[in-house]
Amino acid sequence: MNVKEKKVELIELFYDLIYVYAISRLTLLIEEPEGGIIPLSGFLRYIVVCFVILQAWLYLTNYVNRYGRWKWYEYGLTAVNMTATVYMANTISTEWNEMSLTFNLAMLVMLLCVAAMYLIQTIKKEQETAAAKNSLTILAVDCLFYFAAFLASLLQAGHLVIWLDVAAVLVGAFLPFFIRGHFSADIISFPHLAERFELITIITFGEGIVGMTEFFDVKNFSMKPVLVFAVILLLFGCYVTQIHCLCNHHRVDRALRLMFSHYFVVIALNLVTVAFKFLDNPEASRLFTAVLMMAAVILFFIAIYSDSIYYHRRFRFEKKDLICAAAVTMAGCILLLLLRNNTYGFLAGALIAAGGNFVLLLAKYMGKERDAHA
Repeated sequence: MNVKEKKVELIELFYDLIYVYAISRLTLLIEEPEGGIIPLSGFLRYIVVCFVILQAWLYLTNYVNRYGRWKWYEYGLTAVNMTATVYMANTISTEWNEMSLTFNLAMLVMLLCVAAMYLIQTIKKEQETAAAKNSLTILAVDCLFYFAAFLASLLQAGHLVIWLDVAAVLVGAFLPFFIRGHFSADIISFPHLAERFELITIITFGEGIVGMTEFFDVKNFSMKPVLVFAVILLLFGCYVTQIHCLCNHHRVDRALRLMFSHYFVVIALNLVTVAFKFLDNPEASRLFTAVLMMAAVILFFIAIYSDSIYYHRRFRFEKKDLICAAAVTMAGCILLLLLRNNTYGFLAGALIAAGGNFVLLLAKYMGKERDAHA
């Protein structure tokens, strides 16, 4: 089966930038602690909204990956989608009742744009339409939930709205496993999809760096901002080595694990950013900050290591790799927990977790590369 190659167009990079703006706005929901912690209701709202935004990004990304040829109607509908995304991003706030109406209307518009593109494909029949019909069915169900959430927002039924959004997230996440459709996986370009996920993740790393600029005080130099930057840089190195170097993108695959793992990569990176901000916030509990950083780091590494099934044949994720990765991650997490009241001790723990995994991944890559050229 031939691997479908597809070039990432400039409009797709522009599209990613708008979505990363939306993702960066999500920290507004959790960056102000109450009683030293993030309230459970606020944290759950953050998770739901994050999944909603990432699913919206993925719907159009999947369409472009399978059918996109950038005809005039695709440019037009993508422009409408991006406009709705900016509106949606600017609604994000801690006041759910104030944001839910425009948020759900924007989501409905965004998904209807993607549905319209799939509908055009089923009518034109220039390419295989089975995947388009399957996606249309899933989108139709999801749009019904967002329409119901929009109506509930009009009636100011705030608690009902959040549950309808949760249902929409679950439908988008799990319905593809039940309505799989009878279409060949060769309509999917794995190399293109992997590159799109890499790009949005790299931009998310960039947003994390932007969030850390407040640590860099030109009048009062210290090692704290340097260490914070080092942690983010090492996490970036782990991601690139694992996903870009060790994984084989030249394959035919539906890439479901790649999709879901990157949901959690993006969420983990956002939580790392929030944990670093809490480190400098006297109102934030140090115990909670340490637990938040531990959870974010563990989630990040679980997410990227789950993609080890995509390794090149010359690489293999073995039991010893899992044990070593778990050992250095937990060693770092335990250290930052024990030394949570000391900023440098906290950062040392984060560095051990990130740096230890980077060394393991780089050694694996470099070792096999040397053997291949020996």
